[in-house]
Amino acid sequence: MTKLYDRKPGLVTIVIATYNYGKFIVDALDGIKSQTYPNIELIVMDDDSEDNTEELVKSWYGKYGTKLSNFIYLKLPRNCGAGWAYNIGFQISLGEYIVIHDADDVSYPEKIEKQVKLLEEHPNTAMVGTGFRTFTDSISKSKAGSGWLSFKPESIERNYKKHFRHCVAYGTLMFRAAMLEEIIGCFKAIPVGNDMFFVNNIVNHDFVVENIKEELHYVRKHTGSMSSDLRHKKDIKVLQKRKVTENLVTVVLPIKNSQSTILKALNSIAEQTYPNIEIIVVDDNSTDDSEKIINNWYKKYRNSSGKKAVKELLYFKPPKEVGVPWTYNMGAYLSRGEYIAFHNDKGISHPKRIEKQVDFLKNNFMYGAIGTNCEPGGSRIRYDDKLEYSYISEGLSCININTLMVRYEHIHRTAGFSNLMQGAADFEFIYRLLNNGYKVQNLRDVLYFEQRG
Repeated sequence: MTKLYDRKPGLVTIVIATYNYGKFIVDALDGIKSQTYPNIELIVMDDDSEDNTEELVKSWYGKYGTKLSNFIYLKLPRNCGAGWAYNIGFQISLGEYIVIHDADDVSYPEKIEKQVKLLEEHPNTAMVGTGFRTFTDSISKSKAGSGWLSFKPESIERNYKKHFRHCVAYGTLMFRAAMLEEIIGCFKAIPVGNDMFFVNNIVNHDFVVENIKEELHYVRKHTGSMSSDLRHKKDIKVLQKRKVTENLVTVVLPIKNSQSTILKALNSIAEQTYPNIEIIVVDDNSTDDSEKIINNWYKKYRNSSGKKAVKELLYFKPPKEVGVPWTYNMGAYLSRGEYIAFHNDKGISHPKRIEKQVDFLKNNFMYGAIGTNCEPGGSRIRYDDKLEYSYISEGLSCININTLMVRYEHIHRTAGFSNLMQGAADFEFIYRLLNNGYKVQNLRDVLYFEQRG
């Protein structure tokens, strides 16, 4: 996993999230190629585009890739939205600094160099944006667009904390990657336009944010941009494509070299009495035959007779090892389920686990998450008021993360698990839910077992 101390000093990772922007993306890439800063990693997160984006990006890289310190093109197995695509890009990045870059915008050649210089000269500043200009067809005809920005750190802080007023341009931002340990990344407070919520979250975590008072970025205006009116048919179609499916349960199953245990885990999910399940397998850079075993299992499962609880299996392998908790988050970002359940590659779920958890959440609308009793570990599982007391007052974990089911909206509102408390991401997540007023419970039935040996 890329922890703070694993990151490469001085390296800037530029993350581009793109969906069907083939007609614009080469301009964006050319702007990156022209940067005066010499140490750049470029990650293009293709959010399951249906146009010629992949062909164009790979062709561009073939011509100019030597100018980069590192390059990753990653096409997601399904469309999940720009925010989640950015988060996955952040979580596979290597840079000390990370830049958010829209696929239809163009950066001024000295933008990255000037942002790095500011962060190096201001060690207490965590994130820096810039001024920008807008254009439609030609940068030579661009217009000033920065009139709504604030340029003093204290003004930026006041605007977000007191007035909830947006004054930083999301598409111009560079931030210290160390922030990801705490703030995770983007989240989905509303269907689109979460750039304000992203900056607001950072400011309200008391990180210092600045803006460079120079126009160092060009923002393209066009009818398909995310800032355009949602009444455009194209935008509505995209939102429908990634819509949460009512009553569907997504089982997130992270694996790593799991060939000896994965079949029992998969069979226990397939044998659930709950009839509407999808499995998202996140393979954390396995080197064994896990992928082959999983694909063969699913092929046989789909060809078998009888009713099938598992409606779809999605296999996702990031281009590098990312570790926990990012594997859990990536599975949740790719999910379509109204409910998201987590599962270990060595786990075996009781056939009624999913059914009982869904029933509980349907009948207890005040609860945001539900775990279960389990073996081994049943002695540390707590219930009712003792559960909340354990987290808030004692600082003790009493829910097994691999028994946990959460409502999808709690992933959308929180971006999932953080790495603020390394090795205790499950504790921090439950603590955060409880501290924000969401109720959490454990079922007393033993519904989950760990394989032994």
